[in-house]
Amino acid sequence: DQPLYNEDGSVALVFNGEIYNYRELRAELTRRGHALRTAGDGETLVHLYEEHGLRLFDHLRGMYAFALWDSRARRLLLAVDHIGMKPLYLHERGGLLYFASEVKAFYADPDMPRRLNIGALDAYMGFGYMIGPETLFEGVRRLPPGHALLVENGTQTLHPFWTFGAAASAPLGGGEGVIVEQARDLLAEAVRIHLRSDVPLGLFLSGGVDSAAVLALMAQEAGGRIQTYTIGYNMDVPDNELAQARRVAAHFTTQHHERVISADDWWAGFGRYVYAHDEPNANPSAVSLLLLAEMTARDVKVVLTGLGGDELFGGYPNHRTIARALRAQASWGRALRPLAGPLGALEPHYPTMKRARVVGALPTYLPRLRHTLLPPDEALLRIQSFDGLAFSDHLRRALYGPDLLDAWQRGRYRERAFAEIAARSQRPDPDDTAQALVINTWLTGNALLSQDKTAMAHALEARVPFFDPALLDFAARVPPPLRMRSNKHVLRAAVRPYLPAFALERPKQPFSTPILNWFEGPLAGRIQDVLRDSQAFAPGLFNRAALARLLDAHFSGRARYTEVIFRLLTLALWQRRFLDGPVV
Repeated sequence: DQPLYNEDGSVALVFNGEIYNYRELRAELTRRGHALRTAGDGETLVHLYEEHGLRLFDHLRGMYAFALWDSRARRLLLAVDHIGMKPLYLHERGGLLYFASEVKAFYADPDMPRRLNIGALDAYMGFGYMIGPETLFEGVRRLPPGHALLVENGTQTLHPFWTFGAAASAPLGGGEGVIVEQARDLLAEAVRIHLRSDVPLGLFLSGGVDSAAVLALMAQEAGGRIQTYTIGYNMDVPDNELAQARRVAAHFTTQHHERVISADDWWAGFGRYVYAHDEPNANPSAVSLLLLAEMTARDVKVVLTGLGGDELFGGYPNHRTIARALRAQASWGRALRPLAGPLGALEPHYPTMKRARVVGALPTYLPRLRHTLLPPDEALLRIQSFDGLAFSDHLRRALYGPDLLDAWQRGRYRERAFAEIAARSQRPDPDDTAQALVINTWLTGNALLSQDKTAMAHALEARVPFFDPALLDFAARVPPPLRMRSNKHVLRAAVRPYLPAFALERPKQPFSTPILNWFEGPLAGRIQDVLRDSQAFAPGLFNRAALARLLDAHFSGRARYTEVIFRLLTLALWQRRFLDGPVV
């Protein structure tokens, strides 16, 4: 039952999440004379605050969002965990501060405004998700990961308590063998503590090394057969994880469950995903994740996942793309900067070039070459948002209606929010900069939110061992030459004793969906019905004639705009649900 209180009721707490080291914390608090009334983890936060004040975060291993009221100091403390596994939204109106884990909770108040934050819309169109604190709900912002908000004496103070890499004062020493052994020990300890549960738990199992590593370590710790869960597709596509996951599950003799979905299943889940996620988020694999959580929640209440291995140990292409671009800029990019303009003039032709096999990989390489010739901050923004490969300035000028075009050009929220993130992510080594930048954009703005929201939509608690604070701090200190020697080199070496060769040696593949096939096949008519509807977007938001031309070009096969169409589609369904229709 919540709120939770201290002994005299002067400190109260409402809490969402899980504190994994609560047993150790309870023991220490009891030794210090605190009387805890419950057997749960949340109450430890109240007494940690009494002991340590704002230093309580130094003692926590877990995922959380909480609100703590100190009646003696007349202080409200709002906080989210170090990496942002649990969201917390804020809204101010009429002298009041509202807070909730979901935006839709605000709409229990009938006076809550329902307006689009047009000033931040370009950030969503550019990335496919939101960066920075703003959301697309006007007047609603998200508390940044690793931050607390103090409200006292009529003022608000943002208190940062953790930043990725801040503790990495120097690279790890001791050589490769020592570092790999440390990684193995830290990951094993993280999995062990994440297995603490009073209810049945399982594992989201893909075909990749990350979730296989978690499974291997679970098998070392957990008694009985482990329940594993995988989702796949009723067609032969590279994204299909079914066969590899089945093979890994068989190796560890798990009780394995599969869900095979069709285009119709995905479309039905897409509508539920838009509602569950609150914010528009054009992540097609998250729809599959929602359907996976739906199946998993029938058996267990807690699930571990392999999210994080790529982010920590250099598994994404952009880890190398960003570092290469920064190094090239420092050597020859600046001298060739005048060529950036002519290369930019080719931008309108990229969607058509994607359809033309004769030009090969040019639509992929030309934007990357241009990024190398741009100023560093602009280049990082375009690389991390796949600008030119997905959305582009050409499309902005063509698609945006007058109000949206004006909001983009005057406010530049996307550019300003990213500049702050880029400054926070800068490291002396370009590989370290790339690692921090991926974590501070894609991970905290997209992947973690999608996992939490899709799991919690089914009352399923998704735990992420890779984001244990000690493992995060360790990963930030791995020397880049070792971390980037090959794809997730340190992680693969660390779990080599536990995994079969077929699991270790499988090349990196994205967890995605076959939307390229579906958007041009079984779902094409439904997508066009939504986007060609004159009520699909607020009047004047987009240029309807330009949108019609884009749809015609894509669905006739003359050009490829899959990412743009998915972002527009997600936005249209979000508007229909949250701005036009009943929310709660």
